[in-house]
Amino acid sequence: MPKIRPIWPDTGIAFWPQTCAVTGMQPSIDSSQPRRHVWTVFLLILSIGPSARAADVFVPVNDPSRELAFARYATSHVERDPFKQSAPVGVLIEASLPELYKSAALLAVRNHGEDKGSELHVLQIAGDGTVADEVIKRYFALRLEADMLPLSSVAITPSNYKFHYAGEVKTGGAAAYVYDITPKKNRPGLLLGKIWMDAETGDEVMLSGHLMDLPASGGRVDVVRDTKLMNGSAFARVTHVGFTVPLLGRAEVVIKEIVLTSEMIPQAQ
Repeated sequence: MPKIRPIWPDTGIAFWPQTCAVTGMQPSIDSSQPRRHVWTVFLLILSIGPSARAADVFVPVNDPSRELAFARYATSHVERDPFKQSAPVGVLIEASLPELYKSAALLAVRNHGEDKGSELHVLQIAGDGTVADEVIKRYFALRLEADMLPLSSVAITPSNYKFHYAGEVKTGGAAAYVYDITPKKNRPGLLLGKIWMDAETGDEVMLSGHLMDLPASGGRVDVVRDTKLMNGSAFARVTHVGFTVPLLGRAEVVIKEIVLTSEMIPQAQ
């Protein structure tokens, strides 16, 4: 059994049972029954894809339902992470350096403690060592830097952003209101782009744009976040992050998250 040791201690990530080779990552295999159940669940994560959407249909008129959806969004958008109070969250991170045809993936479970902090338990990491060290590690550094910013200063709310209604878009059986969002101040961690709000609940279903002034990024960071709703709550999310790594070129990271319920993970016998 490989020795369990901390990975990337400066990012606060938990542990991973792996060994590293100079030329790449050698994945470990844990065939215990609980881990097999987790792998089964992550087949669901792989199936998470973009929602079916029709072409944008802009209707820039006063609409009471739109105003209600916006009011619901503004009053309920108080948590940085919609999974904050949820069950454990399965996380699959797929990273790549497209220009070099290199890739790596990380499989983990994120738990939330009683102090509202979160801990990421890495189950397995495999693929190219350069991508693991230069892309996935850099992504975690960006995430840590963003999470350390006061929520009140970066929350996508009217106190930090200007919202300009752009129109309505169909989302495959539902609808969303699209707003252009512009930061009121030039502060690290703010995003210039668009947000989609569910027409019924006001919940965020799509966020796209680029982050401003994160020192750890060394440049522009592009973000597209697609959130799936079930019974009015977020249950899955797919986030695409793009940035440039010195000497290596453009890096792309896809983070797939899904709430893990007891029904989805059978108990070990």
